[in-house]
Amino acid sequence: MSTPVVAIIGRPNVGKSTFFNRVLGTRRAVVHDRPGVTRDRNAARAEWAGHAFVLVDTGGFLPAAAEGRDAVVRRQAELAIQLADLVLFMVDGLSGMSDLDNAIGKSLRRRGDALVHEFHRLGLGTPRPISAENGFGIGDVLDAMIAALPEAAPATDEDPRTRRVAIVGRPNVGKSSLVNALLGEERVVVEATPGTTIDPIDARWATPSGEFILVDTAGIRRQAQFEDQEECFATVRALHALERAHIACLVVDAVEGFHKQEARLAQHALEAGRPLLLIYNKWDLIEEREATWKAMTAERARRFPSLADLPALPVSATTGIHLRRLPALIQERVRQFERHLSTSELNRWLAAVQRRRQVPSTRLGRTPKLYYMTQTSERPPEFTVFANAPSHLNDNYRRYLQLRFVEDFGFRGAPVRLKYRKSE
Repeated sequence: MSTPVVAIIGRPNVGKSTFFNRVLGTRRAVVHDRPGVTRDRNAARAEWAGHAFVLVDTGGFLPAAAEGRDAVVRRQAELAIQLADLVLFMVDGLSGMSDLDNAIGKSLRRRGDALVHEFHRLGLGTPRPISAENGFGIGDVLDAMIAALPEAAPATDEDPRTRRVAIVGRPNVGKSSLVNALLGEERVVVEATPGTTIDPIDARWATPSGEFILVDTAGIRRQAQFEDQEECFATVRALHALERAHIACLVVDAVEGFHKQEARLAQHALEAGRPLLLIYNKWDLIEEREATWKAMTAERARRFPSLADLPALPVSATTGIHLRRLPALIQERVRQFERHLSTSELNRWLAAVQRRRQVPSTRLGRTPKLYYMTQTSERPPEFTVFANAPSHLNDNYRRYLQLRFVEDFGFRGAPVRLKYRKSE
């Protein structure tokens, strides 16, 4: 099922980035009183009422801009509109409707987009007043947005026991070459020019560890580096393919190493609930391999501590180095994805972890009590801890529980989710 895309559109300085941050619960986008701070699209995965979607923040939309930075921002915003399943048109409720709002409204009406917006006179539907600054009305807008999004695509007739493995990474790291090497045939086109793969390509892969579906995807650049509309569409399709998969294999160029874009893709996979395996391709080009592997692993741990423990394997699609080890590692990722722990096992752990470090008291001297925990979902694994006052459990202790849980149960590179509920 593809994750729907929601684009936030509006003239400069109406609070689009503030709304974006409010929905995500984080300062993902820069907010400034000066118009024009947001120049590129800023996209992130979000959830509301159990529904996932990709939220896209755009720069101030100037429909008539024909040159310079404003024209670039306009094209970025227009592309976001084309990619979106739904558009949120945001205006300033204090200053009132402007000629620029009218121009944007006309542009959107010509495109026939489904909209959630502000003013009746724009002729675009029911207005919904909000305050992105203090959160007023945000929930109502999100409820209406979820109701307006298209329904999920029907399930395919694939064997439900066959697991999908998305091969993702930056352009030209050897994803298609790797797929061909694993399949033992020239199934996908391989060229030195980045951007050869546009649509995700599915291929069945029979191995001693089981049968998988390999999904070769387009190289995913940083969004500000999209060269054209076709590449942007390909990137969105690649991200959708990742979220439809059961497992994500992130291919890294062993010569260039693990950088910020790899970290972004790894985080996207984990946020989507997909176990992750790092594959360092082009290992045949590396000299002093043992020392290089130790240095690369240490460098990733230093720069990206939260990604330090991801399982990783150096391979060569050209010479076949370590390719035979991949099926077993992928199958292990599948087991992590579908793993189930008994309630008795979980509660023994919960008691032991509290003996190691007691739950801290609040400033008023009240100590939250953790009563018991149970597994409430699989694929990805989700566990719920029942407490008398979950809101009093501070973030530091929650992080401690998360880290201890992952380490004690061996969930390396798996998106384990711990939730907290009030015990009735």
